[in-house]
Amino acid sequence: MRKLPALLGLVSALVSAAGAQDIVIGQSVALSGPNADIGRDMRDGALAVFAKVNAGNGLGGRQLKLVTLDNANSRERALQNTQQLLGEHGAVALFGYNSATNSVDALPLAARSNVLFFAPFSGSTVLRSHPNVFTIRASYREEALKIIEAKRSVGSEKAVVVHYDDEVGRSNYEAVAAAYVEAGAAKPPGVAVKRGATLDAAALDAVLRHAPHYALVTTQYGVVRDLLKVAADRNTPVSLAALSFVNPDELAESVGPLARGTMVSQVIPSPRQANQVSLPIVRDCAAALLAHNGARLNYTSLESCIAAHALVAALKKAGPLPTREGVLQAMAAVGRVDLGGYTMQFSPVQHQGSHWVELTMLSRGNQFVK
Repeated sequence: MRKLPALLGLVSALVSAAGAQDIVIGQSVALSGPNADIGRDMRDGALAVFAKVNAGNGLGGRQLKLVTLDNANSRERALQNTQQLLGEHGAVALFGYNSATNSVDALPLAARSNVLFFAPFSGSTVLRSHPNVFTIRASYREEALKIIEAKRSVGSEKAVVVHYDDEVGRSNYEAVAAAYVEAGAAKPPGVAVKRGATLDAAALDAVLRHAPHYALVTTQYGVVRDLLKVAADRNTPVSLAALSFVNPDELAESVGPLARGTMVSQVIPSPRQANQVSLPIVRDCAAALLAHNGARLNYTSLESCIAAHALVAALKKAGPLPTREGVLQAMAAVGRVDLGGYTMQFSPVQHQGSHWVELTMLSRGNQFVK
């Protein structure tokens, strides 16, 4: 009988040790290269939330640990990172990858490991039919429909769609083109550009050849920047609208007045000061980021903060010892997540948390306004 207390003590110690283990969340984003600022914002928005949860003992004594690996915006590196996150680091969920291109090769690994792939920063249809993928943001189709409606209201009907000349870019073009058909318009022509290349006058000519009222851009901000610069050099005005994949903060900083009048769809509320006063989630994210690293909230860090809050809700539902399968099932069962200014709904058949889209336009003072 003397052995029983010792045995119970050993079991208690083992349970306590297990409970103290970190809950590892894996992330692959660009931390080097031209998109490094975006990657750091994606990382830091989540870190700010996780730090607050850890400080408040929000997961019953277990600490959240975000492991972020640099993919340098390379598809090959993103795949290697995923292998490392699932293998060496033992991540229970994959979180906040920085694009569809850097996500697609991770999906077979996510399926094989039965792990949640949560909140990629993309509205691409390439990702949305996969059973392990849950998203917090509206789709590119929904963004395009909102842009089409707004442009029609001012008499702009004829469009051309600018997209990358790869698998994901072509998929994005088809999704956006289908939105025009859905809205009763003709399928717009597409202009393909190389990912990562600096555009020259030939790219602008390819757009203007179709004599559009405007071009809808489905790429990162660099393509919008290059088109605006070439158009300004040639004194040839061009009207541009862009999906949320364009980072509005970088666009405003890189070309400033040249981008005035450019429309960008947004899938989260504005991080500007007025919303920090009026919307609890924006206020909380701004305060958490300031406490974490002293940074000012922007669209990217706010989206990452919102996604991190939703992931924490699923982790709480998964119980004190979350497994990969348990977190995946918990995400499907988490239901309504109301963060105060941004609401999501998840279920086994609803993996897209939100359909919210807002249109903004770059105005005076390099500010995007509604």
